[in-house]
Amino acid sequence: MLNGQVAIITGAGKSAGIGKAIALKLVAQGATAVLIDIEKSAALMSTIKTINANGGKAIAMECDIADTNQINQCVEVILRQYQRIDILINNAGISGSVPYFLDISDDVWDASYHVNVRGAAAFCRAVIPSMLTQNKGVIVNNASLCGLGAINAVPANYTASKFAMVGLTKSIALEYAEHNIRCNVVCPGVVNTELRKHAMERIAAKENISTTQAQELEDLSIAMRRAAEPEEVADLVLFLSGPDSSYITGAALPIAGGMAPGL
Repeated sequence: MLNGQVAIITGAGKSAGIGKAIALKLVAQGATAVLIDIEKSAALMSTIKTINANGGKAIAMECDIADTNQINQCVEVILRQYQRIDILINNAGISGSVPYFLDISDDVWDASYHVNVRGAAAFCRAVIPSMLTQNKGVIVNNASLCGLGAINAVPANYTASKFAMVGLTKSIALEYAEHNIRCNVVCPGVVNTELRKHAMERIAAKENISTTQAQELEDLSIAMRRAAEPEEVADLVLFLSGPDSSYITGAALPIAGGMAPGL
């Protein structure tokens, strides 16, 4: 389905993260994957080793997505090596903060903007010229259910940045649709990753309960009464990256098991 295509996946350095799950799905369909994270961690290199050992094609690259110069240099290297970029998955993001709006500092606001919004925009800006030359391309951004509605105890800086990513997606989709460049955004709810663990710790501290209790309470807010697995989010990203979604662009798709902001 994706034979001969080159896909960039940012934020792919976690051992049990959405980025890794996306990479494995794309490679299984024939894509060559460029896995990007801020450093070549042991987890990232293990993923590369696993992919290549199983007959797939993947390389790892370091890039701080808060640094536009690094992004541009990264894309230049990829184009020199592969002469094309077909798919960009803007998966990297940060969520850390304090739960109360009045306690969020300017530094925290700036970090959310630089990584979650400007970094994704800079990567789009870097790859779109080559997609225009090819007269086709796919961009899938990973926002959050918080990009569709505010959720209790989720920091305002994170929510605002994810709303911005949804807006960024729709603007790019509108401008480049006539050039056969599609841009969509997935909006996961609760996913069993390290980010969920950190979120549960914040909620537990705010509510003065245990992390287990926080998780149980969160599960009750989900119609399906469970969190998603990274592979389930990756399945949606794979669909949006491939030919079966050829007439979908500008969509913000919740994958949240029936959590209220996604219904």
